[in-house]
Amino acid sequence: MSEPLALPRHEGLRLAEIAGRGRGLITIAPIGAGTLIEAAPVLALPESASPARENPLFDYPFAWDGRGGPEAIAFGLVSMVNHDPDPNGRVEPDLPNLVIRLFARRDILPGEEITVDYAIPLWWEEGAHADRALL
Repeated sequence: MSEPLALPRHEGLRLAEIAGRGRGLITIAPIGAGTLIEAAPVLALPESASPARENPLFDYPFAWDGRGGPEAIAFGLVSMVNHDPDPNGRVEPDLPNLVIRLFARRDILPGEEITVDYAIPLWWEEGAHADRALL
């Protein structure tokens, strides 16, 4: 058996319906800059398993430059984080452990939505040619 991994999640996280954005992640408690918000396991996807654009899972894979494939689906609330060009969060892949970690880039106040910059052309914007989300 491998060494068990701790996968912490900040106790203030809540899933909410965000006007004009769909579901998203908010906090009901302050989160300090640099704080680990969540660590979530991922399932790496080989290229042959990448969801097609018409598949409901198309919007959810993270780019994954590691073991198992070029993309990964996260099994945690990090999958519900929306895009913002000036985000308050950032994600870091832990490739060897098949885990993705969400950190606060700055202090996050109660009631604030937690966001990340997808760092790709946004596939829902006119003229964008990206095929995938996040990272």
